[in-house]
Amino acid sequence: MRFVKKLEKVILAESVLCILTLTLIFVGWHFDAVVFFILIIQIMILIYTVTAIVHPLKEFARILDYLCETEFEEEELRIAPSGIPFVKQTYRLMDRYAAYKTRKDNVQILNKQTELTALQSQINPHFLYNTLETIRGQALIDDNIEIAKMVEALSAFFRYSISRKGNLVTLRDELVNIENYMLIQRYRFNNRFSLEVIVDEEDEQAYDFLIPRLIIQPVVENAIFHGLEEKLEGGKVTIEIIVTDQNLILTISDNGKGMDSDKLKELNFRIQSDDMELDDGKNHNTRNTGIAFPNIHKRIQLLFGDEYGVNVYSTVGQGTDVEITIPVDYKNDREKDNEERTAEN
Repeated sequence: MRFVKKLEKVILAESVLCILTLTLIFVGWHFDAVVFFILIIQIMILIYTVTAIVHPLKEFARILDYLCETEFEEEELRIAPSGIPFVKQTYRLMDRYAAYKTRKDNVQILNKQTELTALQSQINPHFLYNTLETIRGQALIDDNIEIAKMVEALSAFFRYSISRKGNLVTLRDELVNIENYMLIQRYRFNNRFSLEVIVDEEDEQAYDFLIPRLIIQPVVENAIFHGLEEKLEGGKVTIEIIVTDQNLILTISDNGKGMDSDKLKELNFRIQSDDMELDDGKNHNTRNTGIAFPNIHKRIQLLFGDEYGVNVYSTVGQGTDVEITIPVDYKNDREKDNEERTAEN
């Protein structure tokens, strides 16, 4: 802004000089005196222009050429002489781009780590799918419908968990996976648990919103094994879907044993930690839930920003609520590009 103001001063001075010259000629000043006076003022304006505008621009161009041709440390960029135009704006722009680039890189790193974890957990998935399908076929031949349903749900669950189709899926697909997972757990625990999905009619468009894949199932798994496993009957997991103007809020609740304030504080501290390593559960004496709360929180923040993520609330003897907040109707870069092209056409 200072540079622009200096430029405005030069333009204003030139304008005033022109008006003043015309005025002097009009009132009858001697022409030679007018020329001499104009030359003095013009020289002063020229000196100011070279000093305050031309020289800083040349210095700015020199710095840009240097940065384009060489590798540099951030400190070298910060020692640029004062008075060079747009330096502060350039600093802010570079800082914002660096933060954006870091976020994008971290997303890719975390996704690769997640893929690696998934790859480590799969042993020839086609063999697994084929085996499960063989068991399901035999169960149908033997007219054992319940076993066939359970094997079908297990196969669909593994296929979804190991799939490399992308990091974003619709909420509908994620909930289908939860239904398969809960079907398996109900068979395993003899129908001790139930699942309820709550969504208002005006919020049903949320089913088509994109969310990070596998952010709900680990929370449901945690609810079963840490909240409901000791309940002999009446265990319930509730998924409530709320759409606001800006956010999609998913609340996964259980009516289990809950946790005390110290454990809750420790859990939220681990979730909010800046540690980028995948949490496999081994360091906290907890059952591994595949993708733990801290990892879900990090994935969400890296994808959408620091204002989104996971928060946990719990009361001993009443249960636990896990709140996941992400942007409403998020679209990935490819979809945005397609929409922009469609709008342009």
